[in-house]
Amino acid sequence: MTFFEEIESLSNISMILLQKLEHETVYVKEFIEKECEKIQEKGWLEQKGDEPWLKTFKRNNYVLKVAFIHARKGEHITGADLVFELKNKKIVFVQSKKVGSGGRIHFNRFQLQKLIELEAKIYGLLPLNSFRDINETKRIPPYLLLACLTSCYPPLKATFYHIIMKETEQIEERFFHSSEVLFTIASNKSVHQKEFLNNGLKPDEFQKMFWECKIGGPDITENLKKDVLHLYSLYTNRFIIWLDITVK
Repeated sequence: MTFFEEIESLSNISMILLQKLEHETVYVKEFIEKECEKIQEKGWLEQKGDEPWLKTFKRNNYVLKVAFIHARKGEHITGADLVFELKNKKIVFVQSKKVGSGGRIHFNRFQLQKLIELEAKIYGLLPLNSFRDINETKRIPPYLLLACLTSCYPPLKATFYHIIMKETEQIEERFFHSSEVLFTIASNKSVHQKEFLNNGLKPDEFQKMFWECKIGGPDITENLKKDVLHLYSLYTNRFIIWLDITVK
């Protein structure tokens, strides 16, 4: 997927999640895609200081803040991720993938490990500087890290992959937790889409489960959240779209 294809996919996910609060959410999609197009063309030249670009939308019963984070300004962006936060309740992190040639889906195992570490940070199972600690010593295999974390804590549900597949000319979209992707690909870097077809959560099911608080990690303090996301972006060179929802 190109950078803008990822942005478009993630803006669509934001619309799906926001539909619980409002049916007309096109304004969010348009804002995200327009601003990301500017960033792609001009880089971060217009950004002042270290604060992320921020836009606030005040609606009837909620306030939506949209921020953009990219730690390595001026360097090539490797991809995009979406953080959707329900203030003081839940937070969910989504990375989008599209089936490639030969019906295979390719995953970056380093980024997959960082997703697992990010989730552990959200749950308070790893300290803030753990990204650095792990990489300065011997790297921990993702499957071993996940096994250690899940053995001492209930199943974690904060980081997801949004996988876009094609079946008989029809587009099939499903959501999978990062652990499900990890176990499916095993030691491979890519896997055929048949391993994911007819499994996972459909977009409407993903939305329903988030708003029922059946998925999503616990919300954490603003300063910690910003530091965690900035560090994740620093190590992966990924661009983050951060949606912060406060319900009145």
